[in-house]
Amino acid sequence: MTQFTKKILTLIFLFTAFLLRGQSNSESFRDFNFVNYNENSIHFYSKEAGFDTFFSKLDSLLKFKKGKVRIMQMGGSHIQAEIWPDQVRKDFLELSGNSNGGRGFFFPFKLAKTWNPKNFQISYTGNWESYRNSVKKHQAKWGISGITVTTKDSLSAINIAYRHDSVTNYKFNRIRIFHDTDPTGFDIRLLTEKPLNTIVNKEIGFTEFLLEKETDTLSVELRKTQKNQDHFTLYGMSLENDDPGIVYTSVGVNGAKTDSFLRNELFIDQLKTIHPDLVIFCIGINDAYYPSFCAKCYEENYDKLVSWVRKVNPKAEFLFVTNNDSYFQKKYPNKRVLEAREVMIRLAKKYNGGMWDLFEIMGGLGSVKNWEANGFAKKDLIHFTDKGYQLIGNLMFSALIKEYDNYLKQHK
Repeated sequence: MTQFTKKILTLIFLFTAFLLRGQSNSESFRDFNFVNYNENSIHFYSKEAGFDTFFSKLDSLLKFKKGKVRIMQMGGSHIQAEIWPDQVRKDFLELSGNSNGGRGFFFPFKLAKTWNPKNFQISYTGNWESYRNSVKKHQAKWGISGITVTTKDSLSAINIAYRHDSVTNYKFNRIRIFHDTDPTGFDIRLLTEKPLNTIVNKEIGFTEFLLEKETDTLSVELRKTQKNQDHFTLYGMSLENDDPGIVYTSVGVNGAKTDSFLRNELFIDQLKTIHPDLVIFCIGINDAYYPSFCAKCYEENYDKLVSWVRKVNPKAEFLFVTNNDSYFQKKYPNKRVLEAREVMIRLAKKYNGGMWDLFEIMGGLGSVKNWEANGFAKKDLIHFTDKGYQLIGNLMFSALIKEYDNYLKQHK
């Protein structure tokens, strides 16, 4: 292992120990006896499999401060909460010396009256109707986010402010607002400052504002200026800059299954603006929850999602994450996780991707009880506490960095 990688892993271990410092000052990363550390690695199933393209771009960024490295993580409520992906994002930013390439694509969930991540604040005016791809009765157009909101108020506003810490600094000078560009939609006006340039892309469906200086706040006004305008429909936003760095996009919808994301008819077009180098698939806890789970259908749905990504970036690489251990109705260990796990292994083999086995890392069937007893999982025996998601993020990042270290050894 290189000295560089050892330094990064040490930082992760120290941070993880900090999570439980209130219990014991002597605890370290490996004091979490409910974690199966021997399983914390990326599994590849052939000589052709690996993340060479992704690691090559990461290497160029770390050594020469060149280019952007784009990662996208997808899932259900685990991902919408943003604690897990945000921890991985922070780890990558710290690895790169805080090379912030922008916040990337996101959705202002508060407009949809659903769980909004803690790392940014949203305020708004106007009445908004929301539609989620995970709700069968909802009928709407969806893009990457899987959430759509619409207002008919002729004057509305959206305000966004990011919360910074010692690692994150999401300053941006490029703002993309993905919306219905139909002539009947309200006009968008940037309130934060006067943009240098405004571009309306009707092919993909977004308005882009280019700013003279980077900022960390955003305010936009939606206003009716023509008689035929009667609504504004929002699909998501993207905040970026022109600097080299990490762009880590997370896409999560409470209750979403694999077939939920297949309802997103604008997915491919909007994905062109993200163009991910590495896609981390974590969709499945909702697929495999009920006894009606169909493993074949689950795999076929993933086949379609992979094909959508490859239409945009044929060189994109994939990490398939197994479902966490969970209980059905808080009473019975959910053995369907084993079927879903086999699907993830087959997908990793099929697409020369990697598999990260969260199920085994947790300790296998029934292990979520141990996580809950130690304060790392919630009482529903499905979801995790904040420090549980942070631990999972650190574990996944350390597994990726170990593979990056192997890549460096092979490419000396």
